[in-house]
Amino acid sequence: MKQKSVDNIQQNNGTKNSLWGKQTQLSLQYFTIGSHCFSMDFINSLINIKKACAQVNYNEGLLDKDIYQSILHACSELQLNDYSIQFPLSVWQTGSGTQTNMNVNEVIASLANTFKAKKITDAQTKQQLSRTIHPNDHVNLSQSSNDVFPSAMHIVVAVLTHNRLLKSLAHLKSSLNEKQQQFKDDFTVGRTHLMDALPLSAGAVFSGYYEQLSQANNAILDSLPTIYQLALGGTAVGGGDNAPINFGQKAAKELSELYQLPFTASNNTYAAVSGEDAIIRYSSALKQLASVLFKMVNDFRMLGSGPRCGLNEWLLPANEPGSSIMPGKVNPTQCEALSMVCLQIFGNELTVSLAASNGQLQLNTYRPVIIHNVMESIELLTDAMTSFADHCVSGLELNKTQINTNMQQNLSVVTLLAPTLGYDVATQIVHVANDNNLSLAQAAEKLNLYSITEFEVLLSQSLHNKNTN
Repeated sequence: MKQKSVDNIQQNNGTKNSLWGKQTQLSLQYFTIGSHCFSMDFINSLINIKKACAQVNYNEGLLDKDIYQSILHACSELQLNDYSIQFPLSVWQTGSGTQTNMNVNEVIASLANTFKAKKITDAQTKQQLSRTIHPNDHVNLSQSSNDVFPSAMHIVVAVLTHNRLLKSLAHLKSSLNEKQQQFKDDFTVGRTHLMDALPLSAGAVFSGYYEQLSQANNAILDSLPTIYQLALGGTAVGGGDNAPINFGQKAAKELSELYQLPFTASNNTYAAVSGEDAIIRYSSALKQLASVLFKMVNDFRMLGSGPRCGLNEWLLPANEPGSSIMPGKVNPTQCEALSMVCLQIFGNELTVSLAASNGQLQLNTYRPVIIHNVMESIELLTDAMTSFADHCVSGLELNKTQINTNMQQNLSVVTLLAPTLGYDVATQIVHVANDNNLSLAQAAEKLNLYSITEFEVLLSQSLHNKNTN
């Protein structure tokens, strides 16, 4: 979500360059709250809804051709050129989003009237000149903020998911897959409860991250079918009052063709206008993604801790100095940035859940804050995953010297020999090794079970069989 300076917005209020009307002006007067404004991604989804609805209204004989064409021209003009200053309203406004819907209606009407006036010739009557395109009567025809705003929410979520979020996620998965292949033959110490555990290949570690992200990806995709369902046609309370029959289906078809996404009218517009169940499910999928990322980056920075007094098994890229006071210190900054983003997503998801559950009767009146939080989550995750892939994962290397030292000290590797030695004998070897600060091979020799060479060969074969399997 973009932010605009309140001072800059106020300087533009009521000037001759303003295309908005009285409802936008009143909102600016009464809702000077914070600096969050709706991004042009969201505004464009509203503009495209107006375009689709104008097409359907014209096809239904509800709009004259000149008004219809003027509205379409205005919508195209808004999307071809930078009119972002004309959409200054705060996110923190009426819970239905009516003021932003009317802001769009008013700006479109102003541009449409300018275009229409240029087309009128001297031979045409003053009556035609007086037929002003009205923001409510024409631009908002067959619509209500109550079905337009949630439809715009669904559209922008679907578009940003396909065009940005999933592409960034695929990029991160690709980077992890490269590391999985690069490190598939490099054994490292596994750890459970933060204690030494069975060895595994570093490639296997990355395969785990890859699979978790794949499942998060699937959760997002699974949530989209209900996102594609739009509230259009429901108008004020879901009953379709003042809209032609099947208006929602026809408008959704126009939008589906425009975006090349499977938008449809909601099966039940009463539910679509009063609830936000689809957004809750989608937001929950974002939380799942954030949970996977949070665990992963914490692993990265733990394994990269050091360089002398930590685990120091993973060499994270040293992108920039990490301290203003300690010379030569390098910190896991990409991990920290992504982990902060994940915490923000957790908070955003909680806000969405609370807002979606607190609608009353036939309308949810928390929609601006819902879409603000969801769009912020999409934006942050998209940018942070790309940054992490490019500036951390791609440059990561293994500290093989440290890993080999740790592998030699790892007593839990004896577990691989438990089927051969028996649990009790393996336990005895571990205790002797730990109590006497010996290697497992030295402990086995001390117990007169194997020579050091015999035990090391036996262990090496077990590791080879594990990697082959």
